Amino acid sequence: MSLKLQAAVVGVVLLLIVGALGGIMAYEQVPEGHEGVEKDWGAVNGNTLQSGANWIIPVMQSVQNVEIRPRTYTMSATQGEGQRTGGDAISVKTADGTTVDVDVTVRYRINGDQSDEFVSEWNNERQMEQRLIRPTIRTVLRDEGSGLQTTGDGAIYTQEGREALRVTAEDALNDEFEGQPIILEAVQVRNINLPNSIDDTLEQKESAKQQVEVEQQKVEQEKQKKQQRIVQAQADAEEVRIAAEADADATRIRGEALEKNPIVLEQQYIDALRNGETIYVGEQGIALTRETNEDE
Repeated sequence: MSLKLQAAVVGVVLLLIVGALGGIMAYEQVPEGHEGVEKDWGAVNGNTLQSGANWIIPVMQSVQNVEIRPRTYTMSATQGEGQRTGGDAISVKTADGTTVDVDVTVRYRINGDQSDEFVSEWNNERQMEQRLIRPTIRTVLRDEGSGLQTTGDGAIYTQEGREALRVTAEDALNDEFEGQPIILEAVQVRNINLPNSIDDTLEQKESAKQQVEVEQQKVEQEKQKKQQRIVQAQADAEEVRIAAEADADATRIRGEALEKNPIVLEQQYIDALRNGETIYVGEQGIALTRETNEDE
């Protein structure tokens, strides 16, 4: 093989290799749920790429993927639960000087139509969370918490206190996000971590409250039992009264019947004399008896 032919073969091979490398470098895959922000020499050029396969100019251009699905940023006292390695809760000092830790989760998303503006302004999601969300939440929660008590009605750990913190944080973030390519979806105050001493006091108070409720229930049950006994006694008395009236009516009816039927009365009189029994006749209850001796 001549030198010229060998050089041509090598050239073709090199050209194929360069073309393959160029094709690989020009191919850009944007993940599902992301928007690709195109850059020229590292600067945002205003073009965005949809998820899927895309082509760019190698070396000159690059793509930064921005997630446009809902994201959460959590600040929690539980290690490993938030975005930081250690505890990341917001420390708040209440009106009575007690420091409590507040766990907060912010759910937001980046407007896909403005993903290039987001990269130009904040570079990436993590920097935005650290530079915007966290300092805003920390400031407003500390301000709001300073007006709340640690215990008592409307205390910081109650539903009322938690709602006050949530509304304050949500309003502040909405103000900060206005005009930004960021959309706030929700703010959740997940937990209020009180000092152990106050937790113990509240548990004792709750235990005492529950004990009082138990005793009150016992008293109420005794009242109900007493009422039931009264009702039963009244019912028994009514039954006795009805029975007595029935007996009286029966005696009256029997007397009237005997008075109207003197033959029956006479026969009963004879039987009574024979057996030594006592019978009652009429409304006045006239007794007809005959004394008998045991020897007869």
